[in-house]
Amino acid sequence: MLEIGGLPAHILLVHGVVVLAPLAGLMAVVFALWQRSRTYLAWPLGVLAVLLVPLSVLTAEAGEQLEKAKPASQLIHEHAEQGSFFRIVTAVFLVVAAAQILAAFPSAATRWAALRGAGKALAARWLVPATSVLGVVAGLFLVYEAVVTGHSGSASVWSGT
Repeated sequence: MLEIGGLPAHILLVHGVVVLAPLAGLMAVVFALWQRSRTYLAWPLGVLAVLLVPLSVLTAEAGEQLEKAKPASQLIHEHAEQGSFFRIVTAVFLVVAAAQILAAFPSAATRWAALRGAGKALAARWLVPATSVLGVVAGLFLVYEAVVTGHSGSASVWSGT
């Protein structure tokens, strides 16, 4: 079992996910709905979206190790399933956040050789509204999943089963 300072890593890493996922989700919503914020939120949103994927994977892996080391209840099994799904949610969120940022700043895409040909496609009028809708949905869903997954984990610990 992965430990940090003698404690199971999952119980420490989960705090990062529980704080950063809703923050990133709300940031994506603000980025989508408030055009003036995009200049200020592009980098923080991108960095958080990138960091959430490995953090959620590492947290879930540490949780699976903890599940194997301790007697597991039905609540813990449900939490583990939600944690596995949350990994997928963070990966999808990363793709949506990247699309939001690239659509809002199409000139930034031309800096990367792999995206040079995408400059005209990224400048399409419909792309910013479309990615904004996706950003709101993905951001709110990320917040929802973080709350549901976190609640099921805390219920499994504090319910006494």
